[in-house]
Amino acid sequence: MFVKRFVAKDMHEAIRKINSEFGPDAVILQNKTVRKKGLSGLVSKPLVEVVAAYEPRREQETAKKQQPIRKAEQKSEPKDPPRPIRVIRNTEKPSGDGNLKQLSRQMDELKSVVTDFSNRIKRAGFENPPAFPEDIQRVYFGLIDSDVHEELSKEIAAEVQAAKNRKEAEVLTVAGQLILDRLGEAAPLRPRKYKQNVIFFAGPTGAGKTTTIAKLAGMLKFRERLEVGLINTDTYRVGAIEQLKIYSQIMDIPVRTAYSAEELKESIKAFESRDVVLIDTAGKNVKEEANRRELLRLLEAASPDEVFLVISVGTAPRACREIISGYSFLDNYKLIITKLDEVSCWGNVLNIADYAKKSLSYVTMGQNVPDDITKADMKLLAGNIIGRKAASL
Repeated sequence: MFVKRFVAKDMHEAIRKINSEFGPDAVILQNKTVRKKGLSGLVSKPLVEVVAAYEPRREQETAKKQQPIRKAEQKSEPKDPPRPIRVIRNTEKPSGDGNLKQLSRQMDELKSVVTDFSNRIKRAGFENPPAFPEDIQRVYFGLIDSDVHEELSKEIAAEVQAAKNRKEAEVLTVAGQLILDRLGEAAPLRPRKYKQNVIFFAGPTGAGKTTTIAKLAGMLKFRERLEVGLINTDTYRVGAIEQLKIYSQIMDIPVRTAYSAEELKESIKAFESRDVVLIDTAGKNVKEEANRRELLRLLEAASPDEVFLVISVGTAPRACREIISGYSFLDNYKLIITKLDEVSCWGNVLNIADYAKKSLSYVTMGQNVPDDITKADMKLLAGNIIGRKAASL
């Protein structure tokens, strides 16, 4: 099977690219909007990113090997025009308001096909699943399908099986409660009154720290009516300083840039009249001793009241474990998980919380500043992971 990512200006162009490379048997696994990296991405039109897969037919491959094409025949035979990628169509003839309903049905069918295809790929690696009863097997594979890592899925399934007085109809409810217990309670910012609150943000490159800080700054200013100051210490990434300046100008929030630990102290002092000071840092590889020491110097200079580790939900589970291990030198921190709008299953939120054993504070869903950030709703997260509405947990 071949899987490839295609980036285009719109969906029509993406489909043309897929059709040109994979042909009509390609299957679209995922699509989302993305922006160019750097400052130009803030003002340019978003692009479309599509992940497509193609499984060559064995019969076709065998036929090609057994029947080589002669040059003369190849020149004389006209080349067939490319066929469009197949989509599921409804044969009913729409009329009136039926257009919208028909489109909705087609989208549901397509989503079902893609989900089933994705799940079959995931389950292909589980030839010998744990020996659970049938109802517990459904819980186990449901967690796997939601991107919960294998060991944690086994643990939760075993705990559901061990639950006293368990009934088949209550299996998902029990699983949901176990997930809620693991997620814990949300721990949002609670700025202290009549005192400067210094908040320090760390995390890998691409996690969305700068955008998250801008969202929090807007939330604190416009909802909480607090005076906010921004400090940028990310002087390495191209466009990082300009990005935070643009946000600060839009929201009328002052921003300062610190090139060293000493300048960070001076910037914090300059904001002593502000209720909250948010500090952005560079997303460097903290496995390297020099980078870790630099971050520790900034942390010591800031002497923050709270520290947040920012991780994208789209990061692979193994990479999440390595990131959390790399930042283990942080004595105490809370989690912010970003980009939930870019994935359909939120099982990796549970993975991250399980790896870190830290409180989850906020999640972000979208690029809008300051709207697309909310306090972590544990019932909503657990409901997505087990496939039930939050109200039923």
